[in-house]
Amino acid sequence: MNDLLRKIIVIGHRNPDTDSIVSAIAYAALKRQQGYVNCMPARAGRLTPQTEYVLRRFGVEAPTFIPDMLPKVAYFMPEGSPITVQANTALWDALELMDRHRLPAIPVVDGQGHYSAYLSHNTFTENIVHKADPHRKAIIPTSINLLIKTLRAQPLLTVNGDAVVKSRLLVAGSTREAFEQVLKTELPMNAIALVENRASILDLCIRYKVRAIVLTGGAPLSKEMFEKAREAGISVLISPYDIASTVYLTLYSMPVSAMATQAIQAVGLNDPVRDIMSAVQASPTRSLPVVDDNGKVVGVINERDLYKQPNVDIIMVDHNELSLAVEGLDQFHIIEIIDHHKLGNFPTHEPITFINRVVGSAATVVACLYQEQKATLTPAIAGLLLSAIITDTLALQSPTTTDVDRNMADYLSGLLNLDVADLAHDIFSHAARLTDLTIEKILDMDAKHYTEDGVSFSVSQIETGTSDELKSRIPELLAALESRCKAEKSYFAALMVTDITALNSVLLVAGDARFIAKIPFPKLGNDNVFLCKGIMSRKKQLLPLLLEQLSATLGVR
Repeated sequence: MNDLLRKIIVIGHRNPDTDSIVSAIAYAALKRQQGYVNCMPARAGRLTPQTEYVLRRFGVEAPTFIPDMLPKVAYFMPEGSPITVQANTALWDALELMDRHRLPAIPVVDGQGHYSAYLSHNTFTENIVHKADPHRKAIIPTSINLLIKTLRAQPLLTVNGDAVVKSRLLVAGSTREAFEQVLKTELPMNAIALVENRASILDLCIRYKVRAIVLTGGAPLSKEMFEKAREAGISVLISPYDIASTVYLTLYSMPVSAMATQAIQAVGLNDPVRDIMSAVQASPTRSLPVVDDNGKVVGVINERDLYKQPNVDIIMVDHNELSLAVEGLDQFHIIEIIDHHKLGNFPTHEPITFINRVVGSAATVVACLYQEQKATLTPAIAGLLLSAIITDTLALQSPTTTDVDRNMADYLSGLLNLDVADLAHDIFSHAARLTDLTIEKILDMDAKHYTEDGVSFSVSQIETGTSDELKSRIPELLAALESRCKAEKSYFAALMVTDITALNSVLLVAGDARFIAKIPFPKLGNDNVFLCKGIMSRKKQLLPLLLEQLSATLGVR
């Protein structure tokens, strides 16, 4: 497949902040400018109120939410448009289609493309044995029009051409007397008589009012017999084939619906592979039809497809650690990483594009790539990038801020004719209010999990316009941190509440008491609550200090 046509998902870390969301949107747009037409942004969590405001202000839709990247049917679907047959298609046409495309099975759909049944060589063989069993009466459901099409017959008379009726096949190869005896014991009105041009037999068929007469071998019909058949309301067809071939093809004039099975259930595009694998293996063809959310067939998945490389590539932005990534990401081909954090332990099976720069925001990295590649920077994308730089650097006041961030903010604000301070005020005024959020949402807003020195821990961060609203919620936040710590078997769990106006943070910590005792910040009325003056950055200021105390504590132990 042409690499430019391959599907690519650009996605940030779990519990995404504005920087993660914007970087995914902007970098996916850059890749599309480079010709990767199927490169789309995604997000691994809910939007913060701040991010919602930024997207709304610059008129950009939120990326698709992907709760996990566990292998799904959609990621293994073969290329190409679905090959299907409608339920009223003649069996012969369906089998020809299957043979032409070398298909072991084909989905049967209604007029709107919705899945109804599954036709396979296995089910056909099984059903045709019953239909054509010489020890039983050959009764097939078919219509006059299906007969015409399958036999390539010349229609002389057609009565109720579309009506599918269960019909008894009568082959007039015996004497007149013997054939009349058959007509007396059958239901002639539902019979299809396959006849050579024998006047005596034709006369019987008309007298007993069979459903249809099929003249074999291209034999003509006399004007007299034509008028009699017309008066009797009998369909008359002329088959170009001999009687043996006509009998054979007539069996194949049945609609597909009569031979397909409804026992095979379709699977959805978003069904996890692990959930459908047993059904695929149990299918006679080791394949299953696949439908979209509206029940329309989009293709067929077989067992071989599920063992291939997924048809989706991944670009990670604003993180480079699988522990921070959406679940299942490691099962896909990661082709690029765009980041500004410390390097984690990220093994790859082959070389990839890895761009990691010492700046305060992933959006700064993406904006630089636009400049370096002389790509078009639309006002909407420029606005998003500027907003993300502002949020991730706390209006260029965070210790993580570099001259590259400042220069890029000046450049973008100049393009947009926006004042950085004014935009920052608007954005931060939409920061989450602690009083409006549940405890779980506060802890999940921007939670990151780490593993260092053989232990795991988590540090969440939330920005607020004032820390005053924190005071009343400290007891329940500490209780929730303690519960999370136990549930995740973490060494400690922390919440960093950053006051973006006072440029301070309050740190709440639950976990190992010896570790907590070593935290070098003044306590704020509680042994587990600390005032961190001038601490704004989790990455550059808080995390290095916590790691230092963690190593010291573990060394003591």
